[in-house]
Amino acid sequence: MSENLKEKALKITEALYRITDLFSDAEPLKWALRENALEIIGADPRDTVKLEKLAKSMFVKLELASSGTFISKVNFEVLAKAYSGLLRETMSLSDSYRNLLDSIAGVGAEQISSPPERALSDNKPIRHVSDRHETLLAGLRENGRRSVGELAKMLGGQISEKTVQRELSSLVASGVIKQEGEKRWRRYFI
Repeated sequence: MSENLKEKALKITEALYRITDLFSDAEPLKWALRENALEIIGADPRDTVKLEKLAKSMFVKLELASSGTFISKVNFEVLAKAYSGLLRETMSLSDSYRNLLDSIAGVGAEQISSPPERALSDNKPIRHVSDRHETLLAGLRENGRRSVGELAKMLGGQISEKTVQRELSSLVASGVIKQEGEKRWRRYFI
């Protein structure tokens, strides 16, 4: 992790430790939360799939602790927001790094992982990241609030929903677009 992200993760973990100090030492959830927090600190920031999995696991455990009255709703919301922000920053940093590599190499990320002569089913070449951003922005301008799935379909199925979601997260982190709602009800707009 970058020093800035590492420092944020350490502060969040410190807060989590303070909150879980109130748990009984016999409570397994105390140790599960702390172990999850340490795994997040130790994770490679380029492994966004693992970080996302760890963050989702943390959210489930925090929700369990909140519903079981181990953690107050306020503490739950503060920790959940902090971990969401950390995950968003990590994914944004990863996307920025990927975009930098793409601009240096002069190719899109999909082109690096597949042979250059590969074309999609409609014989269009795979587009660069900036082209995807422009297409997503144009779609949001024309159609208003849209979900990840709707935007992926708009791109004609050329790009996976996960890639579209990463692109949207990058655009949200940079302040170009906004989002509202949670998980599958999340909508993006300008």
